[in-house]
Amino acid sequence: MTDQDATPGGEERNASTLELFFDLVYVYAITQVVAAIHGDASPAGLAKGAFLLALLWWTWSIYTWTTNWTGTDGTPTRLFLLAAMGTTLFMAVAVPDAFGDSSAQFGVAYFMVRILALGFYWVASKDFPAQRESFFTFGPISMAAAALVLVGGFLPTPWLWTLWIASALLDLVSALNAGRGTWTIDAKHFAERFGLFIIIALGESVVGIGFTATDVPRDAVHTAAFALAFIIAAGLWWSYFDKAAPYVEARFTALHGKARGRFARDGYSLLHYPIVVGIVFFAVAAEDIVAHPSDVLEPAVRFAFTSGVALVLLGMVATGFRAVHRIGIERTLAAVVILGVGVVGASLEALTIALIVAAVLIGALVWEHVRAWSNFPPLEIGADTE
Repeated sequence: MTDQDATPGGEERNASTLELFFDLVYVYAITQVVAAIHGDASPAGLAKGAFLLALLWWTWSIYTWTTNWTGTDGTPTRLFLLAAMGTTLFMAVAVPDAFGDSSAQFGVAYFMVRILALGFYWVASKDFPAQRESFFTFGPISMAAAALVLVGGFLPTPWLWTLWIASALLDLVSALNAGRGTWTIDAKHFAERFGLFIIIALGESVVGIGFTATDVPRDAVHTAAFALAFIIAAGLWWSYFDKAAPYVEARFTALHGKARGRFARDGYSLLHYPIVVGIVFFAVAAEDIVAHPSDVLEPAVRFAFTSGVALVLLGMVATGFRAVHRIGIERTLAAVVILGVGVVGASLEALTIALIVAAVLIGALVWEHVRAWSNFPPLEIGADTE
């Protein structure tokens, strides 16, 4: 059996209502990550938040890979996804204290979500020999990674960190190993699903900005902070959905055979993770900026804000480079400037930093819109290799 360009039925499709329902538990999970970082707004807290996002991201990505080729029709599929939703919800409840008293709950729930994912894949691949064969390129390593999180949840902090980091590394090995397998990829559906996760993360930032604004004075300073936070959120949306995502999707669609599977792994499962982390970091900091625009940001919050916006830009640069082997100069320069603001802006008020970041972000996007996209190389539709 060879790779197909769409689903087993041969037709491209959009995300189903069950997939959208499935995503709702990740809306809550990301809210929980933001709450966890707010509870420990320090470098360690940011690192923990980024790591928990990696674990959550990996569980969502695994289910997305499977539903991409098997669809969501049929009772077994729906039961697997609903069971995974309930287990993920239980896992998300434990997120704020996942490195403390709730580590065992998180570990057990995470293990169950991963085992359900492998079971779902195994059952769904019954009538698809190539998909079943691909299971053996990643399944055993994936099970071992899930087991490490389970065991680590019952151990004290040093061992917990050791096993959980080892689990993440095993998952990376599993993903790289899976690239040797044969995959059926519906490029349109796959790109749409990952775009929807970006919307989930951006939605968290918008909700956080809005809720924070309800509890602050309606004076000029707070209104300006609110406006700037929204402008940056809109700029992040624009940076992904205006030209970049459609162009990457077109390149993705142009690939065939194993090249398409490798791009799905690299361009989406791996390189979209820093984009999600960046949006979540921005969401955390944006709430502080709206609440206290005249204050100097705490170092960790300032880092979350500037590095968050920069990560989104650099994540898209990396994805674009993976697609067409060209570097987005405008976004790269903007990311460097924004990171520099985070370093030298220790004495600046939150509102001032927000103004600078918004100006740099919007300026880079305008520059890119005017100059860059018309100069991108044409796609060779139908190419079999990357």
